[in-house]
Amino acid sequence: MTSRWRPVRALLACALATAGLALAAPGSPAQADPAGVTRTLDWENPADRTVPPPGFYKQSCCGTTSTRIVSDVKRDGGYAARFELNKTDAAVSNGKRSELTQPDSQPANAERWYGFSIYLPSSWVYDQSPEIVSQWHQCDASRCGGGSPPLALKTEKGHWKLDMPLRSQTVDLDAYSTGTWTDWVFHVKWSTGSSGQLEVWRNGVYKFGFTGSRTHADTQGSPYFKFGIYKWDWNSGSTHPSDTTQRVMYYDALRLGDERATFADVDPARSGGGPCNRVQPVVSASASTYEDINPPQYAVDGSLSTRWSGYGFGAYLTVDLGAQRSVCGAGVAWHRGDVRWNDYTIYTSVDGVSYTKAWEGRSSGTTLQAEVTTFPARPARYVRYAWWNNAEANGWASITEATALSA
Repeated sequence: MTSRWRPVRALLACALATAGLALAAPGSPAQADPAGVTRTLDWENPADRTVPPPGFYKQSCCGTTSTRIVSDVKRDGGYAARFELNKTDAAVSNGKRSELTQPDSQPANAERWYGFSIYLPSSWVYDQSPEIVSQWHQCDASRCGGGSPPLALKTEKGHWKLDMPLRSQTVDLDAYSTGTWTDWVFHVKWSTGSSGQLEVWRNGVYKFGFTGSRTHADTQGSPYFKFGIYKWDWNSGSTHPSDTTQRVMYYDALRLGDERATFADVDPARSGGGPCNRVQPVVSASASTYEDINPPQYAVDGSLSTRWSGYGFGAYLTVDLGAQRSVCGAGVAWHRGDVRWNDYTIYTSVDGVSYTKAWEGRSSGTTLQAEVTTFPARPARYVRYAWWNNAEANGWASITEATALSA
């Protein structure tokens, strides 16, 4: 975190403490899943600690050595799944793999959400040979699992990569980090035609998306989900070099959703991974109206002694986070906020064009510090604070500090 954001973080720490929260606090208990989440696999349910858990199949060679449930490394709660693959392991389903897989009976043209978190330990060293860590496989008229999957998440040469054979495209999703959990959300509309869609978020930040065909033309139904480790360069007869002989990976907070689900429903950061308390850096601010001496940038400079002021019913301030992030709250400090309340609405947007209401209400009128409001997490790049009235009814909106929060 740069020095510029330390004052903002300090201001929000005070507000969060008032709200009964703390910055970077430990995870809270998982919330009940909404109707759109069709399966949760976080290993908190004792029945899921069998391998394979109910509703999944195992594709690994070596019992608990390959796949087991552990408590020493976890994203949240008390358990996670540990996958191990060794170069000397026997092949399973025609390859070197340690995976769990959904049944292959997925309906055609399905819309699906997938949220999960992956932990790569320090032993996950650089390797010129890639491995798949999550994949979506298809069935055709003769068999399931044949050929290249239409979508796969893999690691290669120190980076996360998205593999899409149908588009003959591999997307670099930046370098991976070891010793930390990485949260992923995938939203897919499976289709053989132009109505297909793919959206990908990493740690709440939108990384990639496109519309178009997502499955092979001869696919029976929609692809099914597999997770764990698959390393084809270790298969018998392969001549491709590899720099390591073992891979160990952990998996947690898996949620599968249907067309009723949303980003917030499957986002691992909101599945018990922590409260909404992480201050998001703001790259710029704009406003519908402002005084020359009180421009919008003064509302994001980390100081309560400067402010944005705009006149008129509905005057608004908009902050740009620079990229899509998982936003679940906002902090607003008001000029003269200790002697007058303000009525306002918080909106969010992914494109700066279409905005959706996230929260509406009244400030306390009792503090100059930032007051925190939270709402269901959603992807957003822009957060807008629209003012309607204050206790003095003087027509002026005046915000000293505004920011956005994520879990």
